Amino acid sequence: MSLGADLVRHQTFVAPTLAVFRNMILLPDVPEVRDHPDQVLVPQRLREFWPVYLQRTGCPQGGSLEQRRREFAKYQELTGRLFRAGVPLLVGTDSPEPQVTPGFALHQELEMLVESGLTPAAALRAATLHNATVLRQQQRLGSIAPGKLADLVVLAANPLDDIRHTRRIDWVIRGGKLRKPAELLTQAIKD
Repeated sequence: MSLGADLVRHQTFVAPTLAVFRNMILLPDVPEVRDHPDQVLVPQRLREFWPVYLQRTGCPQGGSLEQRRREFAKYQELTGRLFRAGVPLLVGTDSPEPQVTPGFALHQELEMLVESGLTPAAALRAATLHNATVLRQQQRLGSIAPGKLADLVVLAANPLDDIRHTRRIDWVIRGGKLRKPAELLTQAIKD
C-alpha cells in the first residue's frame, strides 16, 4: 500500500506549507523570494530580523541554486501526488517565518498549491472547509451556510478562473462589519 493510500485510509490531513519551504528554508536568498512585493507589507523590525534569524539557522540549506530549485520542485510534486491520491490538504504558512509574509503568504501558498496540481477550487477548499474540518469546526466555519460565522472577502474577480484573483479583494466582512482592505492593512502595519 502506498503512503497516499495509508494517509487516506487513516483520514490524515497534510499541510504542505510550501511557502515556508520555498521562502525560508530553500530559497530565501533568491531575488524573486527575498524581494517579493509582499515583503514591503511586513513591519520593518521583522524584515530586519529575518536575515539574522536565517544566518543563525543556517538557511538556506546547502546546495547550488539549481539543486535547491529542484528540491523545491520535489515538494510540489509530492503535494500534487498527495492531492491526486485523495489526501485532504490544508493551507498553512507558519507566518511570520522569514520571507513568509503574515496574511499575504496565504495567497502564495494557494498559488503554489495550484502550481502543484490542485485545481483552484481544491486549493480554496483546503484553505476553508478542510482547515475547519481538521479543527472540528466545520459546523461553524469553512463554508457559507445559514448559522455559520460569516467572515468573508468579496473579490473583484473569480479565483476559480485564476487563483491569483484571491489577491483582488474589494471588501472584507469581519464580525458583521464591511471594511476596505487598505484600511485593515494600514491598521495592521501600525500594530
